Amino acid sequence: MLDIGQIEKLLAETGRGLASVFEVIPDMVFIVDRDENVLFVNQVAARALAKKPTDLVGRKQSEIFVPALAARHSQAIQQVFRTGEILMTENQQDLHQLPVWIDTRLVPFRDPAGTIVAVVGIVRDVTVRRHAQESLALREAFLRGMLDNFPHMVWFKNTEGEFLVVNQPFADATGKANPSDLVGLDDFAVWPHDLAKGYVADDEEVMRTRQQKQVEEQICDHGEFRWVETFKSPVLDANGKVIGTTGLGHDITQRRRLQEEQRRSREQLRALAAHVESVREQERVRIAREIHDELGQSLTCMGMDLAFLDKQIDPQNREAAARVAALVELVKDTIRCVRRISSELRPSILDDLGLGAAIEWLAHDVEARTHMTCAVEVPEDISLPFELATPLFRICQEALTNVTRHAHATAVSIQLECQDAQISLVVKDNGRGITDEEIQRHGSLGLLGMKERVVLLGGTLEVKGRPGEGTILAIRMPLHS
Repeated sequence: MLDIGQIEKLLAETGRGLASVFEVIPDMVFIVDRDENVLFVNQVAARALAKKPTDLVGRKQSEIFVPALAARHSQAIQQVFRTGEILMTENQQDLHQLPVWIDTRLVPFRDPAGTIVAVVGIVRDVTVRRHAQESLALREAFLRGMLDNFPHMVWFKNTEGEFLVVNQPFADATGKANPSDLVGLDDFAVWPHDLAKGYVADDEEVMRTRQQKQVEEQICDHGEFRWVETFKSPVLDANGKVIGTTGLGHDITQRRRLQEEQRRSREQLRALAAHVESVREQERVRIAREIHDELGQSLTCMGMDLAFLDKQIDPQNREAAARVAALVELVKDTIRCVRRISSELRPSILDDLGLGAAIEWLAHDVEARTHMTCAVEVPEDISLPFELATPLFRICQEALTNVTRHAHATAVSIQLECQDAQISLVVKDNGRGITDEEIQRHGSLGLLGMKERVVLLGGTLEVKGRPGEGTILAIRMPLHS
């Protein structure tokens, strides 16, 4: 390998010399002596000054530049002669009446004895770089202003979980005055340990799956726990490598409070509805019994008395006999009406023989009234408490009422099953089929009532309809309800 001396000797022997080297580099090069006389200017520098090299060599640099710029150059050149150190500057000046930024490096040139005999200036046009830096600084200022004025929390973390960028709302939530106070810290240095552990797990999942994740999580804001809806996403470089995660957090504490209030309100309304339904059912039982026992007994006695009077009337008195006979028939019709009303209020068969027998009685009644075929499948030995049997019977009753009124069906099947500590009731018809619009309609009080009954018992209700194929209503609920 050649050393510096051999290289200089080779340049001298080939006649190229140091000046030839300066001509092949893309930067502007000039050499001045201690009196600031120009000893050498390469073609790049001459073109920048709109001169020929021969027009510049031998002149003082103060004759080439405007006084203010020449004074700055003179001060820098003399400093290099005085200190013997390399001086680097970056400033703006006019070339061809255009402002440009130049990066100047002044290097002392020494003779073999080590004495500084000249200064070599290497000048590079850095206008493009400067503009790029200014543009980058402008973009950074814009992004910083946008992030800090964004109403939600924003952050960016590297793969180690260290914060690289955060905005002012995030800093405010952590109790820091400036976002820069969080740079370099991780979640464990910012949040309580339990919260930080969950945040780190989410970040690891996002980086592993490369998928955005939406979570509702808590943060500790000045000692107060608040709810935040957070969108966490992986950050990839140009080659598709994961380099970190970014997050956007929206404070939803007020929304969560409203949701909790609504939930409690719904629970209270359902509890009230359950209480009202229970009271109403008990009242039905009481009224049904009173109608059946008191009114039925009175009508029976009235019928017996009328039968006695019928025997005491003179057969020749046909008008009186006809009136008594009419009263007897009226009493019989009234007794049948009383029994029907009593059964509709609360069928005694439900209390005496259970839910299965009550559903079979209900199906036979529907068949007798509508001439619609009703197929029933119920367990023979099913025994349910009052609180569970009554709602299921009412739901089945409401479902058959809906089929009768709206389905235009010719057949309906009812299936009741008990297995795995769960009871299911399925009512299926072959009618026109309920539509989604009818299911979602706010005025569907029948469906709404059935759904509320089921929800109160911890079960589920599903309604499906197919045009021309009928409707299926399926209920499932735990027996322990």
